[in-house]
Amino acid sequence: MTGQTSSSFQQLPKRSVLSLALHRAYALSVLGLLTTAGMISQTAWADDGIESLENQNPTALLADSSVQNSSMLVNENDESIQTIDVETVTKTDDARPNFAPTDIQQANLQRLKQYYQATPKTDNTAESLTNEQKFKNITQNFADNLLGKQPKAPVCYGQWVYPTTTSTLKQRNTTTDNAISQNPNAQNSDFPLYAEADYGYYDSEDYAELAGNVQVNQGDQQINADKVTINLKDNVAVAHGNVMVMDSGENSGNNAENMVSTEKGSSLNSQGLISVADEIAYQTNSTKATAKDVAFASVPMQAHGYAKQLNKVDNSHYEIDDVMFTTCAPENPTWQINAKNLDINTETGRGEVYNATFKIKDKPIFYLPYFNFPVDDRRASGFLVPKAGFSNDGGLRVETPYYFNLAPNYDLTLTPTIFSTRNPMLTGDFRYLTKDFGAGEVIASYLPSDKEYQNEDRSHVLYNHFWQSKTIPNLTAHALYQYVSDPAYFDDFDTLGLENNHLNLPRRIQADYFNDYLTASAKVETFQTVDKDTVLDKDKPYQRLPQLSLNYRLPYFENENVYITGVSDFAYFKRPIDDNSAPEQSGGRLYNKLSASYPIKRRWGYITPTASLQHLYTQFDEETTIANNYTDENKSQSVFVPEFSLDTGLIFYKAGSPFGKFDQKWGGYQLISPRLKYVYSPFKDQSDVPNFNTRLASLNFPQLYENSWFLGYDRLADNNHLTPSINYRYIDASGLTRLDASIGQQFYLSDIKVGLNNTSPMTLDSSGTVLQLSSQPYQDFWVDLDGAVNDNGGLNYYNAQLRYQPNNNALYNVGVIKRKAQDFGQRELSATTASAIFPISQNWGFLGAVQYDNLKNRYSDVLAGFTYDSCCYGFSVYGRSYYNEFDDKPNKAIIAELSLNSAFNKRQGRLASLIGDRVLGVNQLNNF
Repeated sequence: MTGQTSSSFQQLPKRSVLSLALHRAYALSVLGLLTTAGMISQTAWADDGIESLENQNPTALLADSSVQNSSMLVNENDESIQTIDVETVTKTDDARPNFAPTDIQQANLQRLKQYYQATPKTDNTAESLTNEQKFKNITQNFADNLLGKQPKAPVCYGQWVYPTTTSTLKQRNTTTDNAISQNPNAQNSDFPLYAEADYGYYDSEDYAELAGNVQVNQGDQQINADKVTINLKDNVAVAHGNVMVMDSGENSGNNAENMVSTEKGSSLNSQGLISVADEIAYQTNSTKATAKDVAFASVPMQAHGYAKQLNKVDNSHYEIDDVMFTTCAPENPTWQINAKNLDINTETGRGEVYNATFKIKDKPIFYLPYFNFPVDDRRASGFLVPKAGFSNDGGLRVETPYYFNLAPNYDLTLTPTIFSTRNPMLTGDFRYLTKDFGAGEVIASYLPSDKEYQNEDRSHVLYNHFWQSKTIPNLTAHALYQYVSDPAYFDDFDTLGLENNHLNLPRRIQADYFNDYLTASAKVETFQTVDKDTVLDKDKPYQRLPQLSLNYRLPYFENENVYITGVSDFAYFKRPIDDNSAPEQSGGRLYNKLSASYPIKRRWGYITPTASLQHLYTQFDEETTIANNYTDENKSQSVFVPEFSLDTGLIFYKAGSPFGKFDQKWGGYQLISPRLKYVYSPFKDQSDVPNFNTRLASLNFPQLYENSWFLGYDRLADNNHLTPSINYRYIDASGLTRLDASIGQQFYLSDIKVGLNNTSPMTLDSSGTVLQLSSQPYQDFWVDLDGAVNDNGGLNYYNAQLRYQPNNNALYNVGVIKRKAQDFGQRELSATTASAIFPISQNWGFLGAVQYDNLKNRYSDVLAGFTYDSCCYGFSVYGRSYYNEFDDKPNKAIIAELSLNSAFNKRQGRLASLIGDRVLGVNQLNNF
């Protein structure tokens, strides 16, 4: 949440204002054209063995001349050149722009199209095909996309590309390219300027002229024209006749985002632009310049447009008339923006648009008489992307957030939300950064007199604060506060069910510290029980007032191969009982464990003996002591339990693949690792020790090698068990693990007497056989499996996952999980999951994810949607039906999004978060 800045505090990250990406291209184009034109007048003379024009015969015509670093100005006496007044710009206040390009602009657009490289069409789209053949091809293409037999076709009909440089200037630019590579942060004006033309003329006084295929290069900038005339006396220059200006930005430093750093922010420069004009005129002794009938294209943004006239008033002021902009292909664009006037001020970082019309095809959709937008990365106030959604119980909702840029280190976003069935809601999101005390965010929502909730007020508050010490490394702190007005709040206002629907909302203050030998944590934590009217006090979680945790190791004996580690945890647990649902059981708990191990490691294996001493001390508080009539003797408990473990393992290595079947294809090697671990700790009675927050772990393979099945410090396990297992791995010659499989079982040599809540001893022979397997038999196919069976061969649980990713545009997952309730705290579960993402055609794609609850015979979560993506725009519509844990009927929602390309990032927002959380591997795909 922090960004680097030169000020004494850091700036907040900028929110994406709706109009920002659409209209920054205007500024990009203007600066690209006029700054590149102005480069010629600001270049120092250089000498690398090529004579300048002023040393030539004043009356000579030079054929195929190469001119380096010449200043180019216009002769005002030349009647073919008209003088342009760059001081005056007339705004038309009444007209709503709905114009088409003039003949000259249309001609320049046609010239610009030579830099648009069209994607070749395949035979499948040939007009000669019959309808039956077309249907057959569509069906075949869909099947190929579904099975990943062919990569997804490009969604664009072509792309803008940079012009090529003549071979002569390419040779001249070799020295420049080497200089650029040595100094990548240098500006174009720091490098030599080269010019090439069919003819050149200089009268040795005040007039110079280049004519015929004029090409000027400096750094990664280029200007082409039929003719360039220069008036040294009046300091005026004109390039006219098929003028093309290009700045690729490929060699400029920090061009990842086409920005150049300034003291006041990062402003747009000319990188990545191609501009075609009928005429460019500028003054060499000032920064004034004018371009007429300009067509432009941005290669990085894959956008283009045109303008009637562009005026550069000075270094920071630009005025443009009759502008069109679109990211569509140049032939018949789907949408475009027309603006009568556009003023850009790079000093303030703002652009102003007068009389703008948004058009789809040739039809105007909406009109704005005025709006302003940022031209650099300085944060600015403005409307953010609107959101709309529909749910079965809340109806239609529309959000229109507005962003307030209050200061560099704090801002505010206000979001009015209109519902079709409720009163309006207002949400505020306040973010801040401080110099010494960290950063935070406050989100609050309020809806008065909800008609759908017995006219009660609804509200929600979320506060987050994070701090990191500047003087003490690795010391951090975090504060969290949450509040909701009622238990139905998240169901009603979280349209897609993205929020974690907690029964208890945590509120905490926590500090953490770590180094090579120590990890420490201190926190105070309470909870808001959302459904306080139905949840009994005895079922609410304990408050921790406070909890202090410490994990450490002592380095003093490590040179002797003795490793000493320790765990210390203290907490005061408070849970008031006001409804008489149970006697209060609040108090303090102190847990300590000190361990010493002596690992013996060899190439063939290892042996690690470990001895530990555990201590558990609890004491009830005064309220609990009085409520339960405890005496001084029984209000506190102290338990010491020693523990011993011996962990051993062997490693067997063999070159080659399993049974030699894949030696030619994959090669590699195999490892077999048998392992045996024994753990012993005696039984100590803990029936009078309270259980504040300890539970039993679920059965799985990693848990077999933990010393205790208890998750928490309220119980000290009595152990007398032996765990044998064997692991097999096959790694191919490229280092890819093709197969990793483990099987093991824990055998109990005596009854388990320590339980969570005074339970009877468990008489078990073993945990059952536990299996874990992970395999990648093909480059695009993965198999994961883990499960367990009891001694009688009955199922404890299994979990299987299959994943197929044929390319970066398609992904398929299938999963099955089933487990039975058992003594180790495992709850019964049976579910089937599946998901699929694949392209339907060149532009269309599908996404679906489903989870079926076999115990309740219902689809617990279904998500499905279609996406359309093109160079012009993107569209997606998703629907979701899901159950929360205590719901009797499903929650249903539909969300639709429309985005103009280059304006929004499809991987950001609530839908992307929903998809990423439910579909394994989705982040490895291309945009969907």
